Amino acid sequence: MTVQSPARPNILERVVRFGGDRALCGIVTRPADNSNRPAIIIFNTGIIHRVGHHRMYTKLSRRLAERGYSVVRFDFAGIGDSPAQRDDRSPLEENCSGIREVIDWTEANLKCDRVVLVGLCSGADHSVVYSGDDARVSGVVLMDPSIPRTRWFHVLDKFRRLKQPVVWTNFLIGKGRFWKRVRHKVAKGDAPPPPVREQFSRQDMETPETVSYLQSAYQKMVNNGISILAIFSGGHSYQHNYRRQILDALPDVNFGDRLELHYFSDCDHTFTYEADRRRLFRMLNNWLDNL
Repeated sequence: MTVQSPARPNILERVVRFGGDRALCGIVTRPADNSNRPAIIIFNTGIIHRVGHHRMYTKLSRRLAERGYSVVRFDFAGIGDSPAQRDDRSPLEENCSGIREVIDWTEANLKCDRVVLVGLCSGADHSVVYSGDDARVSGVVLMDPSIPRTRWFHVLDKFRRLKQPVVWTNFLIGKGRFWKRVRHKVAKGDAPPPPVREQFSRQDMETPETVSYLQSAYQKMVNNGISILAIFSGGHSYQHNYRRQILDALPDVNFGDRLELHYFSDCDHTFTYEADRRRLFRMLNNWLDNL
C-alpha cells in the first residue's frame, strides 16, 4: 500500500518486498510526480536496520524525495525485517545478490536505469565491492569506508595520543601501554602482541593483498565512470584521521575528477548531532545536483 503523508503531500511511501522469493524488505520513498533523476539506494550500517542511526536514513529519504529523487532503503538478509539467508553463500555474496535484486526492481518498477548507492561504514564497503560490476551505478556516497592506515596516519595518531593528559599521568605513575610493554619485555624478553583492534586492522586492511584488492575495486569504479563522494569523520580515529588518507593509502588509483573528498574532523561516526546531519545532507544535495 502506498501512503501519502499529510505533512508531505508531494511524496509517497510504500513497503516493498524485493527479490524472486520476496525476502528482502524495504521502504520506497518517491516524489508524487515522475522524475528522470537517478534513484538512491541506501544500505544498512552493520546490524542497524533501514531507518539508520538516529533515523538518519528515514529523514534523508524524505528530503531527497522532496527534491525529486526516488529512494530505496532496505534491509540485507538477517537484518531488520528481512529474514536470514537460506543457502550456503557467504554474507557478502548474499548481500551483493540482494543489491542486484533491489536495483533490478528499481529499474523495472521506477523506470530508473541509473542509481546512486549510499552507505556508512559496512554499507560503504558494500558499495565499493559491488558498484564496479553494475553499469547502472552512476555514483556512490561513501561515509567512513574501510581504508588502510598510512605512515602519516601513525604520525598524527602519535601526536593525538601525546596531547592527552591521561597519557602523561599514566607514564608518571607507571601505568598505561608503555609500562605494560616494558614489564612484559623484562619478564619474557619480548614485547606483548598488539591490542586486538590493531591486529584486526593490520590483518584485514594493511596486507598487500587487501590494498591490491581495494585499489582494483576503486579503479574499476573510476573506469566505469562512477562519481564518488567520500566523507570521513573524526569518529573513526583508529582507522583514519586526515582528509587525504584514502589517496595516500591507495596510491595506484587514478581518481581524476571522479572523487569529491571531505573530512568532518569534529563529527562522530554515526552523525549523532543534528548539525552534522544537516551538513551531510547539504553536501549530498550539492553533489547530486552536479552528478
